[in-house]
Amino acid sequence: ETMVQFLKDEQLKRGYDPVVTPHIGNIKLYEKSGHIITYKDKMFPFMEDEEKETYILKPMNCPFHIEIYASQMRSYRDLPVRYAEFGTVHRYEQSGEVTGILRARGFTQDDAHLFVRPDQLLDEFIGVVDLMKTVLSKLGLTEFRARLGTKDPNDTKYVGHDDNWVAATKAIEEACQVMGLDYEVSPGDAAFYGPKLDLIIKDALGRDWQMGTVQVDYNLPERFDLEYIGEDSKPHRPVMIHRAPFGSLERMIGLLTEQYAGAFPLWLAPVQVAFLPIADR
Repeated sequence: ETMVQFLKDEQLKRGYDPVVTPHIGNIKLYEKSGHIITYKDKMFPFMEDEEKETYILKPMNCPFHIEIYASQMRSYRDLPVRYAEFGTVHRYEQSGEVTGILRARGFTQDDAHLFVRPDQLLDEFIGVVDLMKTVLSKLGLTEFRARLGTKDPNDTKYVGHDDNWVAATKAIEEACQVMGLDYEVSPGDAAFYGPKLDLIIKDALGRDWQMGTVQVDYNLPERFDLEYIGEDSKPHRPVMIHRAPFGSLERMIGLLTEQYAGAFPLWLAPVQVAFLPIADR
């Protein structure tokens, strides 16, 4: 709760709107987004109602936030739109992959999706990375490295046009140059809809963990036909930014517990101060 409140306060200062979305969604949403292609094996068994509609426990929040954006007409003056949710998602990881709270079948993402005009993309991306660095600094995790996950041209899991991938990758590279942020390139580590910048933390046991991520996405706005009305009174396509500074609350709590061996920073410690009365004897 302390971590959630800290991030909620930071997000409100930065213009995010808090949203809440359902745990169960119609499978059509995930077919439209393309998640069904890459996540089908990690979804819990499908549910069917009396009208033969199929529903799933949500493995991610993106399609719901897209539906909120698409629920009304948007003007170029309304953008950027920033939706943030502490959303619990459900992924049927293989039993051998499940590791305590570091890798679980149900976990809570500090998820957000930003809908921006192309001319806002650079500033908004930099703003997200700044938030991620603020979060890690507050948690005392100052040692991290940045990894740019790009598309593997030989893999068929990716959706969208090559032009979109080139534009999204260039946007991340430009943002890193502006910030003076060194990064390594990891082909094949992109999300299926776009490239991403991950912040990798080394824990107390020397293991690498992806703890924060920010992704640039030209493809889902296209798949869902998202629009805003520009200054020219014509419809234009927004760009999406997906981001999660903690990654997941459970994994971050697990990592911090090992990092501090239970002796948390004062603001996070469940018991901050204890008084011990001592008698003369």
